[in-house]
Amino acid sequence: MNDHSIVKSRILSLALRGVLYISILALIIIVFYLYQEGGWREIIRYYRTFLSQKRLGEFIASFGPFAALIFVITQAVQVVAAPIPGEMTGFVGGFLFGKVWGIILSTIGLTIGSLLAFGVAKKFGMRIVERVVKKQYIAKFNFFVTHKGLYITFVMYLLPGFPKDALCYFLGLTRLRFLDFVLMNVFGRLPGTMMLTLQGNAVREGKYETFFWLLAVTVILIVLLYFARNYIIGFVRQIVRSVVRSAIKRKKKRRKTRPV
Repeated sequence: MNDHSIVKSRILSLALRGVLYISILALIIIVFYLYQEGGWREIIRYYRTFLSQKRLGEFIASFGPFAALIFVITQAVQVVAAPIPGEMTGFVGGFLFGKVWGIILSTIGLTIGSLLAFGVAKKFGMRIVERVVKKQYIAKFNFFVTHKGLYITFVMYLLPGFPKDALCYFLGLTRLRFLDFVLMNVFGRLPGTMMLTLQGNAVREGKYETFFWLLAVTVILIVLLYFARNYIIGFVRQIVRSVVRSAIKRKKKRRKTRPV
């Protein structure tokens, strides 16, 4: 890469960061204005109508006593095939079933879908994964294979915006144990699931101020985690390397002390 390309790349990077900062600031100002002027309640009312009468909310609610089962299936399918954004299904779960059952049903559905993706990759290998997962994701996920995936992968589950569903497929290609995958998937997804479900439940109960604060906290956490993602990954990477080095040293020490 020549000097001109490097300068051009840096300028583009700075421009994108500037746009991101301005967008975040504009979002904060708009949300604050709507909340102070009472416009927030109107937006929530229209959003609630959309959820209860159209598309996903209407589809699931129309099954009556079987709505919970349909919701679990929908959550599982959106992991395997991703036709519906996971954020939408999590919110709908809290809106339709409340905070407790919303979290439980979402967790069950997400776990089933993750296990299906994991199992499909185990069974059919890289061929099926290349058809489902984008090539740039596969290149990034190679790091997890090198370090057996467990610790850093758990951090990836916690990071907002990270392609967790694609990660489930890729982990099926590794030697990650089934139980480790289940535990990592359940607890790694839980914080995000809880926040989305609580937001949906707040709208369900008409607690718009609670919804506003939950949304504000979620946005703040997303921004903080986004900018700290490299530091988090680097920190966990150092821990994994130190653990591996310690294990190698102990193994060498045992070989030296072993009687001939």
